Amino acid sequence: MSALTEIYVDNVTRHLPEDARPDIAAEITATIDDMVDARLGEGTDPTPDRTAAIEREVLEELGDPAVLSREYSNSPQHFIGPNSYPLFVWALRWVLPLVGLLAVLTNVVTTIALSPEAQIGEIIGKTAGNTVIALLTAFAAITIIIGLGDRGMDGGAAEAMRKRQSGTWTVDDLDRRDSHGKQIRAEAGLGLVFIVAFAMAPFIPTSLFYVGHLNGGETFINPDLGFGWLLGYWGFLALLAAVEIVKFTTASARPIVVLIGGIADVAMAVFLTVALLTQPVLHPELTNTPNADVQQIITVIAVWAIVIWDQVSTWRTYRREHHS
Repeated sequence: MSALTEIYVDNVTRHLPEDARPDIAAEITATIDDMVDARLGEGTDPTPDRTAAIEREVLEELGDPAVLSREYSNSPQHFIGPNSYPLFVWALRWVLPLVGLLAVLTNVVTTIALSPEAQIGEIIGKTAGNTVIALLTAFAAITIIIGLGDRGMDGGAAEAMRKRQSGTWTVDDLDRRDSHGKQIRAEAGLGLVFIVAFAMAPFIPTSLFYVGHLNGGETFINPDLGFGWLLGYWGFLALLAAVEIVKFTTASARPIVVLIGGIADVAMAVFLTVALLTQPVLHPELTNTPNADVQQIITVIAVWAIVIWDQVSTWRTYRREHHS
């Protein structure tokens, strides 16, 4: 398979589900090779220039890769745009559950803090309602950010659309950027956004979540918590941020980078677990209830759930890059 055919096939399959890409890539490649061989004819000694010209002719006959990918997927994928659709699906699959988990954790802890004698029905009702709102907000934010990025980051999008509509697509219109690299960069960028959000967590006031009256609008974190614990927390986040920055700049998930990120992830979870079980991490006025132990257990479970979720996401990224 020539480099041009490889780029064309990559342009087609990047819009398709991951599990279907290998088979479809093999099918399209075989079709292109057969068409090129048929036009070259048997018993001839084709020159590189003639082969390249025929290959280009075949690819232009097959047409726009985005259109061809929709024929394989049987779905239009116009909502976000074919270039950003895989990232949109990835964000919905991984970011929304994480937002849901954080929303559940926040609402359970605050409900218990507000009502020391809270009944299970009250906890479930408030948590379910607020979690739905959080998920809808996250969905809207993901859609708007990726939708604007799809239009703002690709300066040639409008011109490409005009060419598709007029039927003048050519090989010169191929996106020669590596799709795996683009996906890894996008995922690393989202990872950095979450890391920054977690880094700011010790400064978030309770008034932001309408429970400021419980502790005078101070932070969720105990103001008397030793600075060493905060320094360790930020140190682990800085290491995780460095891993994401390496992924973003290199557009790859190298084994050593994945390994360091995984070790740092687990080490931070152990650090947070020790802190939560040995120190009054949360503000005393938020945990000074008969259900303080329940809050602590829920928080520890949430920490490990997030770490496991991140490990699965990282492994999927690594496997996609090295086994696709």
